[in-house]
Amino acid sequence: MKPPPQPRVAVIGVGTMGSQVLHQLASRGVPVTGFEQFDIGHARGAAGGETRIFRIAYKEGGGYVPLLREARQAWERLGAQAGTPLLTPCGALTIGSAQDPDVRTVLGVAEEWGLDVEQLDRLEAERRFGQHRLFEDDVVLLDREGGLLDPHRAVVATARLAEQAGAAIHTRTTVLDVVQTGTGVAVHYRAQGDVEVAKFDQVVLCTGPWIARSVPRLAGEVEIRRAVLCWFDAGGKWAPERFPVGIRRSGADNSFSFFPDVGGGVKVNLHVPKSPVADPDRLDPVVEPDYASRVSAAVARCLRGLPDRPTARRTYMDGYTADNHGIIGRDPDRPDVLVMGGFSGHGFKLAPVFARSAADLLLTGRTDIPIAHLSLSRLS
Repeated sequence: MKPPPQPRVAVIGVGTMGSQVLHQLASRGVPVTGFEQFDIGHARGAAGGETRIFRIAYKEGGGYVPLLREARQAWERLGAQAGTPLLTPCGALTIGSAQDPDVRTVLGVAEEWGLDVEQLDRLEAERRFGQHRLFEDDVVLLDREGGLLDPHRAVVATARLAEQAGAAIHTRTTVLDVVQTGTGVAVHYRAQGDVEVAKFDQVVLCTGPWIARSVPRLAGEVEIRRAVLCWFDAGGKWAPERFPVGIRRSGADNSFSFFPDVGGGVKVNLHVPKSPVADPDRLDPVVEPDYASRVSAAVARCLRGLPDRPTARRTYMDGYTADNHGIIGRDPDRPDVLVMGGFSGHGFKLAPVFARSAADLLLTGRTDIPIAHLSLSRLS
């Protein structure tokens, strides 16, 4: 008996999640087509910002550890397949007050799961990572399995692997509508001025900050927020092998993530409330001087040897849910449409695993990946 034919699938948005879903489906022999409104690897969506942290000892809780372990292996495999490293295994630091909830969670997760996490005493931390100024009650934790992801390289390489496996990708193509029909889904799109319609059995929506435009019911559930990132000129001692990526939790004014210099300086993301973005097509690029001053002050208090002011400041955006967990689930109004979005700033590292779960759901209706907490139905 011949196996049933594979469904024809469209993936709308070929960024963080879309590139991974395309690769997963194409690798399984599924006829899949991607639609991207910009070029592959653009920096206008949630994959912008040059670098991403990867960590196993997760401040979001131990339930993510199995997913992170699988994701780490997946990133290494993808890098090997692409012939270029996507994950730099430099380790990931957590530095902060022993009483901080995030620090306590990282310690608890490391103990619960037996993770390869080293707690450094003050002398050892100063010797190995002297760029950091330590406060009296700070603890220093090194997650040896952590590292640094290159989002641009990852998206471009994964999309290329998907094409090599048989996927078709249309760039600079605007999807106007995704309509459930009696026999599947019709994708209405504009390419080079002409409006066309293509029919598919199923569709995956991975439109990042544009997710509420793709799924109107999410307009009140996913808030698009603006992140402001700053870069400081640095030298060799700030390279990944000498300055691991990490997060700082040394009080409210000293809460930020830091990233080693991979060519553009040391990146700092101050953890303060992010302003909402009303229209993702009109992201405000202006960085207020007061904000840059706050970042500079935190850097001066917590790091040694960087300039007084950032040399580059840029804005990016991502979608956040109220509980800071992403969304993977069927659109109740369009049962042949699977929605992925709202990953709240920590979806990139897990993208290969979330994509596998999406491919499973599309092809079999179930997945062994524990994603119940990401269900779309929880928001209704």
